[in-house]
Amino acid sequence: FSLAAGASILWLFAGVATGVVSALRRGSFFDRAAMSIALGGVSLPIFFTGLIGLAIFSYRIPLFAAGGSYTPITHNPFAWAYDLLLPWITLAFLYSAAYARLTRAGMLDTMGEDFIRTARAKGLPERTVVVRHGLRAALTPILTLFGLDLGLLLGGAILTESTFSLPGIGKYSVDAVVN
Repeated sequence: FSLAAGASILWLFAGVATGVVSALRRGSFFDRAAMSIALGGVSLPIFFTGLIGLAIFSYRIPLFAAGGSYTPITHNPFAWAYDLLLPWITLAFLYSAAYARLTRAGMLDTMGEDFIRTARAKGLPERTVVVRHGLRAALTPILTLFGLDLGLLLGGAILTESTFSLPGIGKYSVDAVVN
């Protein structure tokens, strides 16, 4: 649950924010770079990005906790978050890439609708038009997919738990099969 909760918060905010900015700056350098990184995020398997993240950010540049370190939230919440930060980022990279692409496509469709032109014609500020009208309409498929992905992740983070040696249902399942 700890892995799924933290990663879902990261991927939802990062994916939606990247998708909205990419849609608003269509064709710009940011849009092309973000969608290229998103394509890589969707294409690369979690065990590959996890091992690369561990090699670079835990062992070469010690920014994050090494694999296998886990502190329960009841003992120390800050150590718990620090131990799970790299697994959260690694898992969120995979999902946020898909959410960025979905948000971008939804925003591009929504921003060309008649009600957006009407809101602009009424003189509403661009931020209000984008957030209250455009993003609200584009979030429907994203929230539907979020519920499905979160449910799948709660029971299926086997690769992430195995890669980072985290205690959880996935790692215990792999250990049971191996034994």
